[in-house]
Amino acid sequence: MRTSFIFLFVLAIVSIQVKGQEGKDANTLFGNKSMVKKSDLGFFLAPMLGFTKMDDASTMLLHVRGGLNVKDKWSVGGYFSTSVNEIKPKSEVLPNLYMDYRSFGGFVEYTLLSKKLIHLSFPIFIGYSEIEMDNEFGSARLGEANFIQIEPSAMLEMNLHKHVRFNVGAGYRIAGNLSYRNISQQDVSGMTGYIGFKFGLFK
Repeated sequence: MRTSFIFLFVLAIVSIQVKGQEGKDANTLFGNKSMVKKSDLGFFLAPMLGFTKMDDASTMLLHVRGGLNVKDKWSVGGYFSTSVNEIKPKSEVLPNLYMDYRSFGGFVEYTLLSKKLIHLSFPIFIGYSEIEMDNEFGSARLGEANFIQIEPSAMLEMNLHKHVRFNVGAGYRIAGNLSYRNISQQDVSGMTGYIGFKFGLFK
């Protein structure tokens, strides 16, 4: 008898809770009561030129990143970076060889005071990179080195148009453990200066 009474009491409480929830919208990621609304989401594509050194050899990079932004503060997406010119490593002993560099991965970025004419953004790139020796005929068949790379960066941005921004800045490339011919991770790590544009729908 007592057990039945307790069961009925619990059942009544649950019933009241269920009725209290009727007519209310479910909490969803992109709903009326969500932390992020669809109207907060934008996107962008940012091509840049990078200028750096690897093993004391001057290098130009083509760097492209793109992704989604939330309230024009936080951004997340992917990037690709590759050497444009032939890299002539100082430590290479064989003639007529040059080095290629490629990197791809993801990034997260925080933008400070984006509505101001001039503002700051701080992307951090985390990716998978490789270097390889080539010659004028293509691959020199000397293998390649693959490594993880992290590059914290800081960009000064200027709003040229509501859909276009100019940015200039720098990052520091931190290469993971690698050993390729006479090249070490210290030879690949280093500062990179960037200049480019950001095109997109900034929310």
